[in-house]
Amino acid sequence: MISKNVESIPEKNPPVTGDISDDQEATEILLLSSLSRLDKTALGIAVGTFFGTALFVATNLLVLKGGDVVGPNLILLEQFFGGYEITFTGSLIGFFYGLITGFAAGWTIAFLRNSIIALYIAILKFKSSVSTVNDFIDNP
Repeated sequence: MISKNVESIPEKNPPVTGDISDDQEATEILLLSSLSRLDKTALGIAVGTFFGTALFVATNLLVLKGGDVVGPNLILLEQFFGGYEITFTGSLIGFFYGLITGFAAGWTIAFLRNSIIALYIAILKFKSSVSTVNDFIDNP
């Protein structure tokens, strides 16, 4: 009677069949997708479009708001972006500057990330080769 109850309990971990190649392939795919290179141009365009649009919208919101003193903080961008002002024309100029600045920032971020990942992979390969040589020396 007791043996029947024990047999009906499902196992938490099914028995290993010895075929772990599927697990290894899944791990390799996950690793490759997480360490894949970022497209510098695509990230630059995406970040640039976001920055440009954000500056355009912020400027136009201040233009619509109006008042005696319009955007005392945003007007400081005139120091960096020549021709920018809190007007509709200034918002178009700001969009252009935001696009260029954002592109440069996105491109730089992707370049640095790709470089760091390449350096990390090179270090891992070097450590692996040293480990292999050490294993060979220890166990000829």
